[in-house]
Amino acid sequence: MKVKLAVFFLLLMLLIIFTYYKVNYRDFDEAIKESNVPIDEVFHTIDFNDHKIMFYGDGDVLSIALIDKTVLGFRWVFGTGSKQFNEGDRMLTRMFSNLEPTRKKSDNELISLTFGVINDASIETLEIKYKDQDFTKATIIETSKGRIWYCFSETPVNYDPEVKVNYMDGTEKTGWN
Repeated sequence: MKVKLAVFFLLLMLLIIFTYYKVNYRDFDEAIKESNVPIDEVFHTIDFNDHKIMFYGDGDVLSIALIDKTVLGFRWVFGTGSKQFNEGDRMLTRMFSNLEPTRKKSDNELISLTFGVINDASIETLEIKYKDQDFTKATIIETSKGRIWYCFSETPVNYDPEVKVNYMDGTEKTGWN
């Protein structure tokens, strides 16, 4: 009886490991490929709180994805977007997202950020102010389709944060217009 029970638990453990492995991929590129999400180009990836945040494009659309690092590899968790690269009438586009990791215990563990596209070549830097936080300098990335930007928040985002736009000629403006 003990042998049958041991074999049963061994088979159960193998089934659990096999099932777990089917949603975890050995490397980052495999997780992206197996996501079945259309991606033309990966613009930027960043490690943030034991997760990978990926900025990617499909056509003229900028999107982001959350990819968990697990013991067995990587798992595509969530993708969202989207901002157009060709919104020429907007000098600065924005979108906020609260990405939810698979092992989230509370809303404090959401990965919250605002991101977008910079369509004005004279913009040098951006500073973002979320509720009850100080202004934080946004990260700006040059891509093959134009400049993108992002800024993380310590708390979930559900509104437009404040923005300071700093231009190359030294002027500073506030607001999204």
